[in-house]
Amino acid sequence: MTNDELEKYIRMFHGTLYRLAFGYVHNSENAEDICQNAFIKLMDYKGSFDAPENCKAWLIRVTINLSKNLLRSKRSTQFEELDENIPALEKEESELLEVVMSLPPKYRAVIHLYYYEGYSVKEIADIVGASATSVTTRLSRARERLRDMLLREE
Repeated sequence: MTNDELEKYIRMFHGTLYRLAFGYVHNSENAEDICQNAFIKLMDYKGSFDAPENCKAWLIRVTINLSKNLLRSKRSTQFEELDENIPALEKEESELLEVVMSLPPKYRAVIHLYYYEGYSVKEIADIVGASATSVTTRLSRARERLRDMLLREE
């Protein structure tokens, strides 16, 4: 992979990967480290991608794996609130994001990929390594939890 290609992919996908990693680890420094490690893995990757979307899917899978690895390690014991690195949101968006962030990681990931990144159920299944039925179930349960949580707030 050339430096120009790598730069292009960093510009295109850094924000997506950062938000995804932050959704898992709730820490801006760890999320940034995960993104950096994902791009290092991309530099070392010997294969090629037919389209940028294939690279994006690969990077998302790597980011999810790195995030899960960090959560399993003993280093990830501190969490912090959302910080200034995430763009300012409208009040309603901010409240919704806070509720989404409180979901368990397996639900938070499918909600993020489906609604924020626009992936189909089949694409999400390929990315997270689960069946399409499992992803559909996770989406359904996540929506139900979100609905219940939002109704409780009112």
